[in-house]
Amino acid sequence: MKSWEFILRDYMIGRPVIAIQYDEDDPTVGEIVDLNRELPYGQIEVTEDGKLASLLIEMEDIMEHNDVSLDEYEELTQEDLMGIAEDFIDEFYQKELTFRSISEWNGESYLLTFEAKDVALNLFLPNSGVTLEINKQGFILSATFNQSYYQLAYPDIQISAEDAKEILFEQPLVELAITDLNGELQLLYKPKSGTFRVHVDGSLQYEEDFMEYGEQNANSFEPVTVTESVKTLLGVTDDMQLIEDGANRFWYIGNSKNTDEEEPVIKIENIDSMFMEYESLVEWEEQKEELPEATLANKAKRFLEAIVGDVHEKYLLEVQQAEMEYSSYGIITEEDLSEEERQFFEELELEEDDEFDENFDFEPYTTFSFIRQHKGVLLSDYTIHINVGKYTGIIRECSLLLPNEGKLNTLDIVPVLPLEEADAKFKEQLEMHLARTEVNDEEDEDLIIYDLTYEAEFPAGKEIMAINAMNGEVYYAEEEYEED
Repeated sequence: MKSWEFILRDYMIGRPVIAIQYDEDDPTVGEIVDLNRELPYGQIEVTEDGKLASLLIEMEDIMEHNDVSLDEYEELTQEDLMGIAEDFIDEFYQKELTFRSISEWNGESYLLTFEAKDVALNLFLPNSGVTLEINKQGFILSATFNQSYYQLAYPDIQISAEDAKEILFEQPLVELAITDLNGELQLLYKPKSGTFRVHVDGSLQYEEDFMEYGEQNANSFEPVTVTESVKTLLGVTDDMQLIEDGANRFWYIGNSKNTDEEEPVIKIENIDSMFMEYESLVEWEEQKEELPEATLANKAKRFLEAIVGDVHEKYLLEVQQAEMEYSSYGIITEEDLSEEERQFFEELELEEDDEFDENFDFEPYTTFSFIRQHKGVLLSDYTIHINVGKYTGIIRECSLLLPNEGKLNTLDIVPVLPLEEADAKFKEQLEMHLARTEVNDEEDEDLIIYDLTYEAEFPAGKEIMAINAMNGEVYYAEEEYEED
């Protein structure tokens, strides 16, 4: 039986001789290194029972340390790339998978998805197989293997696809939004965030999309009074040395004379007038208790107020989710735990935090997300995330992207196209089809149950991403090749 190292090198540029060095403390993670020089070429992750879970190849590092270049290789056809991907999967995955889709990624590579199928109903099982990135010359760049156990549920199908469509279409599926389109702010109708499904028993289901923001999970807040400066909130002290480089400011510990070689502890970088980045790596000490969440939220609000002003009028604050609250996926919430169980998980979390801090010395933080809105219309492209240290209350990181206020204030937000017409246009070509949907088993968290639902889908090449609220122009998603 071939070793993983022997197999992997066939899919790496230059076929370097490699070794996998596993972490002594955590044998499920490892580093792919040059066998002779121990240069890092990538990372690998395995399951507890020794199956490949994920893989990342740093092709640039391989080319940097070896006499090899992409110029030596021709670009392959999609069919050839699919064949290479299938051969790679056969080496590491024992279950039978079917090709699902291929889409171009960053102009230099492709993402390919292979999934298992419900043979009886000829339905794909989402997230059941392998997703990999392969460059146009045929070298594997990354791969994710889903090795979970699953069962197929076969509930009674009580409604037809047409019935499901009627149930889904009882509510609007689009909403107004302001989006930066080709450098200009536009008033658009966009699909509502999240995924709507209709179960085969006729019940409507909704699932929030990760990292999607909407009014349903955000609240307005009271006017904010600034009591601390931006510098204070970042942790700047009098004994730090300030170095200015144009509009950028960097603080160093003490009176350092080698600022070119040392990393600043605090950075304020003005990429341009509309985009700024803030970072603070000042030292911290773990306290017995974390600061209250309300205190951390106030720090984030004051920081944003000091920079932007009138944030209570311009932003909604996303509702903080409890760290253990995954009840929509069948996992217990914190409220379901006994006192002993809660104490166990708190101690486990502290151990994990300590291990993380020893390696990176980063203070644990809470992220607050502020969703920009203008006269009741969301600008989700301009959502701001502020990381606040749990023990110090220091602003640890923030990327601040601001809209052009002049253009925003002159933008007509009264749509010419009524919501009803935009919604009808969006629904016009939607079709419902039977699909498998993931549900976590309540008794066994390692087991996935695939239920039966109806999902809405556009015909190939007709997926609507937005509708112009002023002239009715429809914007479609870029088409990708997908197997039925």
